[in-house]
Amino acid sequence: MRCDQCKHWLSNDEDWTAKAVGFRPCGGVMARWKIEDDASKDISLTDMEKRRASEREALRAARAYVQDGSEYRAVLFTGPDFFCALFTPK
Repeated sequence: MRCDQCKHWLSNDEDWTAKAVGFRPCGGVMARWKIEDDASKDISLTDMEKRRASEREALRAARAYVQDGSEYRAVLFTGPDFFCALFTPK
């Protein structure tokens, strides 16, 4: 259940620091805003209670998310020997 054996461990062409130490981004953990947007995309903007409930349930189901200060982009980088509950064999 190590990252180097998981299909979510993506190639690393963008972040030179992570690449230099052998880390890669995890595609199995999504940004919080993406999880929330996907969960509530079909719910009316006027039904905020239903939207919030749907977003909370989606976050619980995801088991993990990343978030940065600006909510523009967040990436979880891991080393090859890191492991997690979201492991999926390659």
